Amino acid sequence: MDLLERLQEVDILTVARDLGLEVNAYHKMCCPFHEEDTPSLVFYPATNSFYCFGCGKTGNNVTLYSEVNKLAVGEAIRQLAFRYLPDAGSKPRRPVRRINPDLPQIKRLGDTKPDRHEEVHSVIYESFRDYCLQQPSNELSQQALDYLKERGFSEKTVRDFRLFSIKNYPEASWHLKNRFSTLDLQASGLFNEKNNLIFFKHPLIIPYHRDGRIVYLQGRVLEQPPEGFHKYMFLAGKPVTLFNHDLLKHLKLGTRVYVTEGAFDAMTLVQAGHAAVSLGSANVFKREWAKLFQRCEVCFYLDNDTTGHRAAEELGEIFHQLGITTTHQWKTPPPGYKDVNAYWQARGGVQGELF
Repeated sequence: MDLLERLQEVDILTVARDLGLEVNAYHKMCCPFHEEDTPSLVFYPATNSFYCFGCGKTGNNVTLYSEVNKLAVGEAIRQLAFRYLPDAGSKPRRPVRRINPDLPQIKRLGDTKPDRHEEVHSVIYESFRDYCLQQPSNELSQQALDYLKERGFSEKTVRDFRLFSIKNYPEASWHLKNRFSTLDLQASGLFNEKNNLIFFKHPLIIPYHRDGRIVYLQGRVLEQPPEGFHKYMFLAGKPVTLFNHDLLKHLKLGTRVYVTEGAFDAMTLVQAGHAAVSLGSANVFKREWAKLFQRCEVCFYLDNDTTGHRAAEELGEIFHQLGITTTHQWKTPPPGYKDVNAYWQARGGVQGELF
């Protein structure tokens, strides 16, 4: 077990209380990242994570420690290891402000680079999201909300899937460059080889979560894309993962799950009261994902085009070989409608024959 895996086992409530934070019996507290009178930040000990329903800030024990102490992620990991894993390494080089009088003082090393691990990428994605949520609302963010409303999504759906927008691209880019190394930003896929934030034309951001952490990001234009750009932007050099992945761990045996091509299609089905996940692309499927569906009854509901039809047939065969139940193998919207969301919009949000 490596250092980060061991740190993940350190109780987040212990870390919070050692930081001097007041957590009540319901694992709630007033969020330290925005002003409030009523506790809105909730700790989830089962996943060692937290989420603030007021400002949207989320993360794990490393995120909490680094944000409260205003440390680089790598330095936060090193300090946490020193405090909670005494056999993990040497003492810190310089002290920072005391967080508990019973614990030794340590000092910040501002230029320490994060460890090379998927955990660091999640911290980068979450720092990006947190910063964007804290940016003041403006015309661009209103356009993003209007666009989502036009797609038929309720405020609850937008909130549940934690969508956000880049309100000020230069400031968001500067924030990330100021906090993380160039190598880590490029390895995370958020920055390209020219060290530019990739979502220059794609201000609406769709986060992909696994075990409560952001593990992938996808950008979307708000209108028709400019020449030379696509509607969607995926992380540079990072393989896409399942959208709404965590849903599969909490379903009852035999529950029907729709597998869609796009994230918006999965969101549409979930809003309508159905279980759904998205592949991100009809051309992307990892065989190891299939085991996640072993307790489910799968129905492929991909785009109504040649690529979608072919993918549904191929995926149906893969699932059949693995002994996973598929319902009618696949379904598509009627002729004239490209995908689930387009058909949903055309029907004015009425289910009808959508399912």
